[in-house]
Amino acid sequence: MRKNRGYFFFPLFLLMVMAAGCWEGQEINERAFVFAVAFDLPESEDGEEGAGSTEGGNGEEKVPKFTMSVQVPDPSQMAGSSEQNQGGGSGRPFIILGTTASTVLSGLQQLQRELDRTLFLGHTRLILIGEGVAREYGIERVLDYFIRNFQIQRVARVAVVEGKAREILEQMPPIGQEPTTFLLNLLSGAGGTSLVYVSDLGKYMVENSNIGLEPVLPRVRKSGDAILTGGAAAIRGDRLAGWLTPFETRGLNILKNEFVGSDYEVECPFHPGDRINVAVVKTNAQHRLVREGKTLTLKILVRGVFETTEFTGEHGPEEELSKELTQRVAAEILNETRSALNKARELKADVIGIGKRIRAKQNKNWQGMDWGEEFPAFPVEIEVKMEWAQTIRRLE
Repeated sequence: MRKNRGYFFFPLFLLMVMAAGCWEGQEINERAFVFAVAFDLPESEDGEEGAGSTEGGNGEEKVPKFTMSVQVPDPSQMAGSSEQNQGGGSGRPFIILGTTASTVLSGLQQLQRELDRTLFLGHTRLILIGEGVAREYGIERVLDYFIRNFQIQRVARVAVVEGKAREILEQMPPIGQEPTTFLLNLLSGAGGTSLVYVSDLGKYMVENSNIGLEPVLPRVRKSGDAILTGGAAAIRGDRLAGWLTPFETRGLNILKNEFVGSDYEVECPFHPGDRINVAVVKTNAQHRLVREGKTLTLKILVRGVFETTEFTGEHGPEEELSKELTQRVAAEILNETRSALNKARELKADVIGIGKRIRAKQNKNWQGMDWGEEFPAFPVEIEVKMEWAQTIRRLE
């Protein structure tokens, strides 16, 4: 009988332990979810951006400050909410809160005093850094809190804004209600043009930790009432070194084997003035270090395949057109990759990762290099070989 009682009470004991509930749980309606964060320089008295005071009243240096803005969804304005039709409110599905602080944590603590809900960054999907902050304070100082906080998802997008980052958060998208999702789609390269450099917090951490490789972040800017992406921000020594144009960014994506396809327009070889649109569907860049005498050279061979998508006029015989068209598409690819390389040299930012490759393959040479000074003059040769998909199918 006692044995049977043991069989009865043991499952009850397990049930009590396993169904004890959440430890230190918090109701969802007690949290304010931060979807996006933006950083700018504080405004001076004349309304322009400028670095905050770095000197105290007694002559001691103070930590410079930045302006931090957070975007929080407004449940009363979200689609389907019963409160939406009760009047009041701006009609926007989000609110923007801002403060000036010297660290991210102190900024969050100041913002918390304005809310009756707990700020929660576990769903933060977008971090925007204003151009001024990226140049004067650096990227690492802003991202340090997000890197150390394991609640922050490593897939959160990070971008540098040409201008004020807060203005991007305040902009309503032309389609849909949720602006953060709209921005994420813009920064994800969903259009398939490769004019955007796709990055996130995790990728930035990897690039920033590699010796011989400078990180790159996507570029965002406001033009009138529109938000534009395309181009990239080159980082050197934790500071914004300069911008890559959208076409230079596409060339960089090709060199780094991050190309996802894009459309090009070339002139018809046989009918001047007529244009031919082609879609480059894939590329592959092979990097090879070659020693020629005492000179170490990086040779890059880019191979790719393209398809014709549109003709504005007549085109010549297919056999002759294939050769000429292939050469013209290859010339376009070569021009963009060289432009990306030249811009990296101009900014003295090895965003391609040439130094990383030398360090891995020619470590003895790397030990004696001052790469920051030698990179702009390091010899690099780029060759492009393209194939027309229509010709490939015919041969098959």
